[in-house]
Amino acid sequence: MAREKTIGTFLELGSCQAVECLGRTGLDYIVIDTEHNCYSEESAGAYIRAAENTGLLPYVRIGDIRRPYVLRMLDLGARGLIVPNITSVEQVRELVTYAKFPPVGQRGYCPNRTTGWGQDDWAQDVQAYMAACNRRCKLIPQCETREALEAVEEIAALEGVDGIFVGPCDLSISLGIPLQFDSPVLLEAIERVLRACQQYGKEALIFASSPADGKRWLERGFDSVTCGLDTVVLAEGCRQMVSACRPE
Repeated sequence: MAREKTIGTFLELGSCQAVECLGRTGLDYIVIDTEHNCYSEESAGAYIRAAENTGLLPYVRIGDIRRPYVLRMLDLGARGLIVPNITSVEQVRELVTYAKFPPVGQRGYCPNRTTGWGQDDWAQDVQAYMAACNRRCKLIPQCETREALEAVEEIAALEGVDGIFVGPCDLSISLGIPLQFDSPVLLEAIERVLRACQQYGKEALIFASSPADGKRWLERGFDSVTCGLDTVVLAEGCRQMVSACRPE
């Protein structure tokens, strides 16, 4: 069965009001970007709740692959973890151990907000709860380094990996063609990631800097595009507004 195409954007503004606003736009998800922003765990938790309240799936891009960073965001309610700067298959295997409950991984269990602190009906059967979390909480390594690209088929084949997210900016830099988005080298690299995801039945996601690029990648076969950053959309919208207001 073909996956439904989804569209998201990065949350950089760091505001529950911004999340609530984005929830009224038709977006499917947001990516709370803790890699490039200094969000605390408390603020990330607030953005997750705001997303839930407006029907957005809350994904989190974590800035560190150590166990506490993985576990805490999942316990706060993140429905997906996007993990940057992957350079080896071993890193991804370690991530699976932290992010997935047995029998896939060794994620630690504790009654928390995802279980209603042990009170919610759906969490009373622990085995069913762990299986549901393994399905619902996506683990999505990024392919944005030469090393990840060279191992992308092996990464995509791993049980516990739900998808791969292509970061064209950093991938182009790693390949020695910084921000040359039309380079055949980069385009072939992106196609290689897409083929690996399709071969192993994993979700293929990619960052798109514009709606035109987003549409192109979806038509090419990607399952999801994360289009732009909310800060850039705000700045561009205001720039167009100011330009339209000025007398000729």
